[in-house]
Amino acid sequence: MAHHGILADPRTQGMLGALAIALSAPLVALSGVSSTTATFFRCLFALPILVVLARTRERGHRPTPAARRRHVLAGVLLGIDMVLWSEAILSVGAGVATALVNVQVILVPLAGLLWFGERPSRVFWLSIPLMLAGTALAGGLADGGTAGSDPWYGTVMAVLAGVAYAGYLILLRRAGTEGGGRTTMLATVTAASASVGGLSGLVAGNLDVTPTASALLWLLVLAVTGQVVGWLLISKALSAFPASGGSAMLMLQPAAAILFGAAMLGQWPTPLQLAGCALVVVVVGAVSFSGRPAVKERRAPASARS
Repeated sequence: MAHHGILADPRTQGMLGALAIALSAPLVALSGVSSTTATFFRCLFALPILVVLARTRERGHRPTPAARRRHVLAGVLLGIDMVLWSEAILSVGAGVATALVNVQVILVPLAGLLWFGERPSRVFWLSIPLMLAGTALAGGLADGGTAGSDPWYGTVMAVLAGVAYAGYLILLRRAGTEGGGRTTMLATVTAASASVGGLSGLVAGNLDVTPTASALLWLLVLAVTGQVVGWLLISKALSAFPASGGSAMLMLQPAAAILFGAAMLGQWPTPLQLAGCALVVVVVGAVSFSGRPAVKERRAPASARS
């Protein structure tokens, strides 16, 4: 019973979801495919799972046409984030890209303030520099992580990826305040993201429609962990937790990805990267557990309703 209560806590759900998504980077690396191929197949494999879950768990809870349009937009934004993020890593290096893409930690709470009337706590605002510093250290920024073929281009791509990611998280959280069911929403999001990944791959010419069997196996694991389990947990947590707390919890992803990379790929972090991971974990824990989950779902202001 106690374990059930812990798992039902939105803070626990959000952190477990962030850890599941943090597996994405090492799993993509193990698959050995391009970013667009990984985006396309992870969404393609996750889609039937989400559709079955939606039909069995949310029968009769159909989203409104306006809500479905927002779900499609959320999926497009997530697909754009995946593609731009990969471009940024190649162009500016993992360290700077990791730091810049986390502009979501500021944008999402600001949207929560404007959209849901949630005022972030003073602790949250004071924690932002520490979270960004820890993320930069974890990404290797202090160890020469700025290396890249085109730093200016990569910087722009990373910031745009962060904006797209923030938009996705905002729309995902909005789904918790409207009808239709979270799993149904994620199925629509996943279909839209698969379309973005496929079209981007066709335009760029790096979409592999016939990956090896081992690559497909890793992508299937990625679909179940990152695309299904991870986002189901996070979507539930975001709808119950203040925007600042949900945004902070997602900062665990880059730090956890470094540790998973060490365990799964043998890419051992430097002492500074480990220090960055520890800083992120401590700050995120302080922010998440200093706030309280929402008792009731907040209603969007009248001006924000469709």
